[in-house]
Amino acid sequence: MAITGPASYIPTMNEFAAHWALCNAALPVGTPLIIRRLNNVAMTQVQFVTLRETLQAQQNTIQSCLTAQQIARGVINLKKAALLEQFALFTSLLDGYFRNTEFYGARPLAPGLGFGQENFTRPLTDMMSLWEKINGGPAPAGVTLPLLLPDTTAQSTFASAVSSLQFSYAEERRKAQEVAIARAKRDLLMAQAYEVMKTYREAVPAKLSAHPQLVSTLPRLTPVPGHTPEAVNASAIFQAPESSMVVYDESNDGLLARYELRGHVGEEYHDEDAVVIASNLPEAPREFVTTFGLTQPGAQVALKVYVILTTGNEAGSAPMLVQRPSAVLPLAA
Repeated sequence: MAITGPASYIPTMNEFAAHWALCNAALPVGTPLIIRRLNNVAMTQVQFVTLRETLQAQQNTIQSCLTAQQIARGVINLKKAALLEQFALFTSLLDGYFRNTEFYGARPLAPGLGFGQENFTRPLTDMMSLWEKINGGPAPAGVTLPLLLPDTTAQSTFASAVSSLQFSYAEERRKAQEVAIARAKRDLLMAQAYEVMKTYREAVPAKLSAHPQLVSTLPRLTPVPGHTPEAVNASAIFQAPESSMVVYDESNDGLLARYELRGHVGEEYHDEDAVVIASNLPEAPREFVTTFGLTQPGAQVALKVYVILTTGNEAGSAPMLVQRPSAVLPLAA
């Protein structure tokens, strides 16, 4: 293994930890290999394993934060859809009863469900204001004021729903900030791990010169110069009740070491958030089945299958998106 991005740190650290244990076993009892970091702080193999576990926990924290952000976005989308339905009811009343009034020319245009916060809420605010003015004016024939929508929604209720949407946007921004903080903590741990592994590679040849087999099998920190493998085609589907099933084509690269399934919570693949979910040897059945990220109805995960060579070079498939269906409420009897 070698460092190619955030997802590669844990597998690479596993190799270094295992090699470190072999070095300790080869050295005289009571004299384990201890490296000295740039800040003049010593680190043992046990401390390095603890660092790996801390990094693994922080990667899991990022996935949890992404899940919380995804939930917050889902709440926003549900509220936007409900508000759009009421917006359509309001404009239908304008079309039916207010065409020959001064209010009709001031009717706002409906925003799209995919519009951002400002562009989505501005027409809703205009609707609230127009609705309030209508309630204060003469009622056209067939209309009773204050105006209620066909679903009995009042202007004050709609205004409260718009306000609730704004609070939901604020909550989503708070969750996004938590994701950013979790990434920053992870990056600090990765920088520390990289420094330790680099120093380890410099220390082993000096400390283990009597054991050339250990020197020659030092784990790599960067891929060996060479070719990049061809990416394989892969596809993913949801498998009830809460799994992703991924199948992929075979790689014919002579240096093939394994296949890795990487991914993260979310609706669009980003290398900075991906973690290694599972690994298959070349002869294993070409599929992955995992419950990763699909912890609740509506959850989404972005996935890729990577071809990993013995040189550490790699190539990922096209990204795949799997979504667990949203919960469906039973019909009333």
